[in-house]
Amino acid sequence: MKKLYYIFLLLIAFGSCKDNADYPFTGKDAVYFQLQTESYYWTKTLDSIVYSFAGKGVDEDTLWVRVNLEGNAAPEGRPVIVVVDEEKTTAEVGLHYEALKAEYELPCDSVYVNVPVIIYNTDKSLENRQVVIALALKSSEELELGITERLSCRLIVSNMLSKPSYWEQTIKYDFGDYSRRKHELCILELKRDFPVEASEYSNERTMWQVYGAYMSDYFKENYPVKDENDVVIEPW
Repeated sequence: MKKLYYIFLLLIAFGSCKDNADYPFTGKDAVYFQLQTESYYWTKTLDSIVYSFAGKGVDEDTLWVRVNLEGNAAPEGRPVIVVVDEEKTTAEVGLHYEALKAEYELPCDSVYVNVPVIIYNTDKSLENRQVVIALALKSSEELELGITERLSCRLIVSNMLSKPSYWEQTIKYDFGDYSRRKHELCILELKRDFPVEASEYSNERTMWQVYGAYMSDYFKENYPVKDENDVVIEPW
């Protein structure tokens, strides 16, 4: 009966997603990475996406890396060049990720493109370490390089649970203090992991608050549940 109550709250929580706002720029058309995709996060200069295969049960996934246009949309598609920075990359092409295309297309009448990076979960060592895919933008004949601080980014991939980078700023208020065991149980009970991006979590905040209340009740009903350090996970 209690689960039906939480399901009802979740149905109320779901809402429609907002489109990203476009920002006016001046100068020559250029491109830059925008890892925080919600319009109200435009000023954020996040430079990494942290992803774990843990709890997902898949051998392959796709990370979407957004590239924004600094300038005006055009009636024709234009090439966007994204390359792997070999000096800063620890991942192996073919083992950890699929080789990138020579170029991607910024669609006509669009101010951004989502570049797919296909990643693999076939290396057993990912259960104990993270690998980095370092990306960089290159200028093309039609598009120059934009905001200096956003011309490179990193994809950090593993198959081990790692604390989401925004836990202390956001998730903690809904799920309490972090532990790996709590994280594992959340995935098992909720059938999903926390989003890679803080913006996605914030966009679905009401839903996650319901999930947080559900998990707090779970730890009450199964008390005491201990974490990886043999410390009791207290309900919150």
